[in-house]
Parts: sequence; structure tokens; C-alpha cells
Amino acid sequence: MKQLTGPDAMFLHMELKGFPMHIGGVSIYDQSTSPGGLVRFKDILAMFASRLDRSPIFRRKLAEVPFNLDQPYWVDDPDFDLEFHVRHIALPKPGDWRQLCIQVARLHARPLDRNRPLWEAYIIEGLNDLEGVPPGSFALYLKVHHAAIDGASGVQFFGAFNDISPEPEPAPPPAPWQPEAPPGKGKLLFKAYTNNLRKPGQVLRMGRDLLSSRQRVKQG
Repeated sequence: MKQLTGPDAMFLHMELKGFPMHIGGVSIYDQSTSPGGLVRFKDILAMFASRLDRSPIFRRKLAEVPFNLDQPYWVDDPDFDLEFHVRHIALPKPGDWRQLCIQVARLHARPLDRNRPLWEAYIIEGLNDLEGVPPGSFALYLKVHHAAIDGASGVQFFGAFNDISPEPEPAPPPAPWQPEAPPGKGKLLFKAYTNNLRKPGQVLRMGRDLLSSRQRVKQG
């Protein structure tokens, strides 16, 4: 397991209803350039599965310290389910830019489930009337919580699904993965106790910084 840094944890504490702290991006793909001119959803799932080991973000979730006595930890999710995180939807007609923007805005407004790894991906079909986009294209909307990534890990995360070369890379079988056992509350409390002994002013600073940040967010 790995403890969040203070700045990363701050993105969790600053999150308010109607003010999510995740980031996202949309990519559009012309599937006519793929072998056979067709990309099936199961092919995309297989690609995701083959690349999960490229970033630890994909299969780790939060473990909160009881009573918020210390920063939370990233731990392996023993119940990780790829098909929960990668979803398949279609735009309503006419499938134009307006419909795509509305759909992405709705998806982006939804908070991420903190009981699972903090990312989601949506394969969006039905792009039938997007000016400047080849017919039959599909979009990928990918979002991840800001607490999970910084600049370098963000490049690693978003780059895991795109190749520099136009030649398709065959998807190897998923690498074996054995999740670590999640820590119990006793272990988290003990680590919080020892951490706070080493940094006696940490809890006070955390509370002061959090209060100041939330006030700034509410004020806009």
C-alpha cells in the first residue's frame, strides 16, 4: 500500500457536491483505419485488460484511516472488475457535436465511486453527424480523480491506451495479478499513531489547510 501525499489528499478533501475533483478527456477514433474496418467493444476491453499493468492507478482504491487521523492509502482492490470501469454507450440521434458534448458533460458531472479505483472510461458510439469526423467513428471519454495522478503519472495513465505507431499492437493476454491483502483498521490506526508522533503538527496543519481550501472553493 502507498500513502497519499498531503497535496493529493487535499483533492479528496476539497471535493464538494456539484464540484467533483476529477479530470477527463475525450478522444475520437476512426475505426475504418483498423484491420477489417471495425473495432468491437470486446476488442477494446481486451486492449484495456492487456495494459492494466502500465499504471498502478487502474487497480488500486482508497483505504481511509479511521476518524481521518491520517492521510488515506492506496491499496489493491481485490474485487477489481474491468467491466465496471469500461462502459459502452451510444449517443441519441442525431449524434452530432451537441449531443456528444451534452453526454460528456453529464458523465463528467457524476462523482467517482470512492469504494472502487478512481477512474472510468466510456466508449461512445452513434457519432453519426459530427462535422469533420469520419462516419462510424467512436469516442473514448476517460476520467480519473486528481488525487490519483500528477503530471508524470497522468501522462502514463492517459498514454496507456494510445500508441505512437499506426501499426496495431497485438493485445497479449493479461499479466497475472495477485492483489495484496487490504490493511485492517488496527494497522491503519497504528500507522497513523506512529506518523503523528513523528509529525506532531501534521493533524493541526491538515485541518487548517483543509478549512482554508474548502472556504476558497465555496467562494468560487
